[in-house]
Amino acid sequence: MSCEGIWRLEIKGPYGWENFATAFLKNGKYLGASANHYSVGSYKEEGDKLVISTNTVQYGAVRTVFGKKHADKLQVTIECKIKKNKIIGTSKAKGIKNFEVLVRLTRLDSLE
Repeated sequence: MSCEGIWRLEIKGPYGWENFATAFLKNGKYLGASANHYSVGSYKEEGDKLVISTNTVQYGAVRTVFGKKHADKLQVTIECKIKKNKIIGTSKAKGIKNFEVLVRLTRLDSLE
């Protein structure tokens, strides 16, 4: 199954799953954004495994993420398993050890 399409990206917070971004995956490219951040990167799909690598920039209301209070620029890697119209995995930020964030993507639409 191809992971190309439009996805809702959620992160697991202390109070449950939180909407974090809308992501667009096509031809190995990853684009994601919300009202306070954007991410540009790439992805590799191999069977039911997906690895996404992004450069993420926060602006405006910068939120604490990966345990860093003022993380305005991050290099993030997300390692996931693809299950039909859901992708579930963990994300890690470069240079921040021992801190992972659970991630869930739900397909919203195709790009065709």
